[in-house]
Amino acid sequence: MNMLKRMWLDHTLKRALRQHRCRVDCGIRGLRGKVKLTLERNVKLHGVKVFSKDLRIGAFTDIVSNTELRDVSSIGRYCSIGTNCVLGQNRKQHPMDWLSTNVALIDTRLQAMPSPPADWDVTPTTIGHDVWVGRDVIIMEGITIGTGAVIGAQSLVTRDVPPYAVVAGSPAKMIRYRFDEPLREQLLASRWWEHDHSELAQLPTEDPAAFLAALAKLPPKPISDATVQVSTSPLRIKR
Repeated sequence: MNMLKRMWLDHTLKRALRQHRCRVDCGIRGLRGKVKLTLERNVKLHGVKVFSKDLRIGAFTDIVSNTELRDVSSIGRYCSIGTNCVLGQNRKQHPMDWLSTNVALIDTRLQAMPSPPADWDVTPTTIGHDVWVGRDVIIMEGITIGTGAVIGAQSLVTRDVPPYAVVAGSPAKMIRYRFDEPLREQLLASRWWEHDHSELAQLPTEDPAAFLAALAKLPPKPISDATVQVSTSPLRIKR
């Protein structure tokens, strides 16, 4: 892609993102390969590289610089993801039972085969809502991170993480839950992340139990489901 075309595409992308109060600092060059990226409102991607073939990111999610979004299909609303993370790391990228773990040799061999090995398909990772991922975390492909979970810095996540669990370590292990079970169930049942952001900010978020009581008294006012979609093959921006 020549420089003038990239500048024009970046300008078009920024204009579309601005209307949805989103930002993608790397612009078009941050989308690697055949990518379809769907963003809800107020999503912030600070120097993030996107390799996912089809990824949707929920409203008000913030992902910090140098993070790679690989085999991941969805990231929920209100997530906070730290710097230098890898989400959806392919377990088969460096197969230790092959002759060599070198990517160049593996890719060349795959191209020469009539079809990939039966176990070569990758299952995307999914991230729930209100998930906090600390810096330097690796989450393997095929993992489900439950809503409200917290992943400690420098963790390697190889198993599913339940909603509102706090995990850390390499491999990551359960530390505790953020809340007791009844409150966890009430928070999940409330689906508070579907409510209008401006209304949520007026409620006592510092006290989850009081927040739920106040939320129950409000008439439903869902958050906007408007999105902006960027595809690289063919290259287009859809609002």
